[in-house]
Amino acid sequence: MKEIRTLIWDCDGLMWFHKPEEAKIISNAMGIIDEDEFKEEFFTMICSFSTEFAQKRVTLNEMYKFVEKKMPILFFYKYTGNDFMKMWSKLKFEINEFNDQVIYVLKYLQNKGIKNIIKSDWWRDVQLPMLYQYGILQYIEEVHFCDFSYLKCNPLSAKEIIASGKEDSYIFIGDSLTSDICFANNAGIKSIWFNRDGRQINETQYTPTYEINSLLEVMKNII
Repeated sequence: MKEIRTLIWDCDGLMWFHKPEEAKIISNAMGIIDEDEFKEEFFTMICSFSTEFAQKRVTLNEMYKFVEKKMPILFFYKYTGNDFMKMWSKLKFEINEFNDQVIYVLKYLQNKGIKNIIKSDWWRDVQLPMLYQYGILQYIEEVHFCDFSYLKCNPLSAKEIIASGKEDSYIFIGDSLTSDICFANNAGIKSIWFNRDGRQINETQYTPTYEINSLLEVMKNII
């Protein structure tokens, strides 16, 4: 696709993967012995994050309140939403596993003169150190995080990135249909759905331009 000049990347679930034992690692670090209850509330909070902030800008204070509402177990252990978020951030390298294929693709795109942009629905203070530590930041020309911004599911988020009239020059790659592919569909740009190992079935209203199971397919079959 010679017209593509900019690739917009998601982070979580694409550049790195959350370990299955993430909730256990966090609960152990916080001394919470009710692991099953913590895990249930933790994943409930994660799954409802996009819905909670779909129509408004994201702020940390609102995030703290949201965490406390969705995870009442924190109250019984005398933790605040702020305490939880700090611990979650502190453990970022323990709960994630880097996708080694990212560097190969970034180098390939850089050599082709294609601009790389990050659009993440998570916090700058968490994602930026990870991008730096994993050696990704040197290939990235713009970064956009959720701090006081709109999530990707909100059509307004595209206006911060996509140049009007040049939609054909962009493509978005991410693992979430309801976030990444939703962003691309709303913005009128092409998209790549990273369906890791082909495990997911698209049962949403959002349609990706391409579907891949390995990031290396970007080099072989798309760009």
